[in-house]
Amino acid sequence: MDTRKYLDGESFDGFKFFGNHKKSKNSYIFRTLGPNAKNIYIVGDFNGWKEEKLRKYSTGVFSKTINNVKEYDKYLYVIEDKNGKKSYKLDPFSKLTDEKYENSLVFDKAFEFSYKIKENKNLNIYEINFRNFDGKIFSNEKSIDKFIFYVKENNFTHVKLMDVFTYSFSYNEKLLNLEKLKLFIDICHKNDIGIIMDLDISSFYPSEKYLLRFDNSNMYNYDYDDILYNYDGRINLDPSKKIVKSFILSFISYLFDEFKLDGISFINLENLIFCQGDKSRGFNHNWLDLIKIINTHIKNLNKLSLGFYNSIWNDDIDFNLGFSYIYDRTMAKIIKIMQNFPYKRYNYSNIVKNLIETDFKKFILGFNYYDSLGEGASLAMKMHSDEKKYDQLKSLFLLTYTLNSKKILFMEDEIGSLETYSFDKKIDFKAKNQNEKDFNKFYKKISKFLFDNKEFYEENSKTQILDIEGYSLFAFKRKSKNFEYLIIINLTDLEYKIKYLDKTKTVLTSFDENLKNKNIIPAFGSGIYRIK
Repeated sequence: MDTRKYLDGESFDGFKFFGNHKKSKNSYIFRTLGPNAKNIYIVGDFNGWKEEKLRKYSTGVFSKTINNVKEYDKYLYVIEDKNGKKSYKLDPFSKLTDEKYENSLVFDKAFEFSYKIKENKNLNIYEINFRNFDGKIFSNEKSIDKFIFYVKENNFTHVKLMDVFTYSFSYNEKLLNLEKLKLFIDICHKNDIGIIMDLDISSFYPSEKYLLRFDNSNMYNYDYDDILYNYDGRINLDPSKKIVKSFILSFISYLFDEFKLDGISFINLENLIFCQGDKSRGFNHNWLDLIKIINTHIKNLNKLSLGFYNSIWNDDIDFNLGFSYIYDRTMAKIIKIMQNFPYKRYNYSNIVKNLIETDFKKFILGFNYYDSLGEGASLAMKMHSDEKKYDQLKSLFLLTYTLNSKKILFMEDEIGSLETYSFDKKIDFKAKNQNEKDFNKFYKKISKFLFDNKEFYEENSKTQILDIEGYSLFAFKRKSKNFEYLIIINLTDLEYKIKYLDKTKTVLTSFDENLKNKNIIPAFGSGIYRIK
């Protein structure tokens, strides 16, 4: 690593230099950065928690090689300021922390990855949270294979991992053993399943042991108390500081290098784009500039950079930050419509028409954690009515999967779960009743249509909305050089007869395809038809 480049905010490889690195069997070198510290000491299991002084260099780097160190030994840095005051700090570049985020752990083991995925342009992302599993699902190759079979059976192309780096930029083994996580990733790649990992780079956990006033200066955080904390109680990173830039750039490079990720999803983008995440306070141009640098780097690695924005992107943002794709919450508007009485849905026809007509080629649509579980209810629970929830959910999914965009779904929405989600809930990826089995059967059909019809989602495909008589009945064509499909979406409890269907071939419907009259679109029914 070029130390000068790191200090100038231009380094992508700080992880190769800072942290703990194995030199021989029981010998490790420890390095950290603290330009404003008078002295830095290290304490840990390997020295009986007695202070050992690190050597200070003119660049502000402190380092020491220590013998008799074992893997998983706990340790901390002791930072001494100019007045002799000392404070305990976690190592910002340690790969692991203990379960309670109280200590850094010694770890510098390489994992031999064996597989890479083939490129798949039809992204259908499955969002999961490791915290909902008992650990056994990903504990060995047999259990991982069982999960991957489920993922492929439902035609997902990528798995997005939530909350892996929640509290700090070090991995916590309470979530899942690091080696088992890497084994899981490698086996996913063996089966052409991509791995995307969530990351919130706007802030860090407000522990006195972490980055806050790390070297007794505001090395990572803002200098001003009024913007020290964000609205979630976490401490804001200051992107105007060169050391922060190198720290973030190096951490992102580390994730790709260490875990062989296929993409990173940058969550809570509003906290980066706007000052304090508040649109009324204006844009945070330091973050905007850094986002562009990050995304250029990820693009050069030929990896995915996904931006997750908790609102309607086009309503707030009209410039390009370089993301591969943006998650747009437009479908949240449609969920609101489906929560209403059917006779009221005509009032929202312009929203549905605008959704169909808008170009979403560079966006991800679907239902992530916030959409599926906001208001304490799953997607299926949100559908109005007691008897027709699944009929409506099928139409909602058919609409979503025929729009020209990439897709995402939160775990258990593929079975139409009617259970409220919680972080304590145990997920087993099994349909629990006949309704869930029937819905999952439909989901597999509509997701396979996405998986099989790549040209349906290519750049040159076009959408044409059609004028059609009917109360909240929508029709549009999706066409390209080699195909032309008609999509009918019925969001009402009325049945319609459409003569035009005589000229089409049924591809997929959300209702019983064996109806005697092929021109009938039943209540809450939708379908895909190939134009002859």
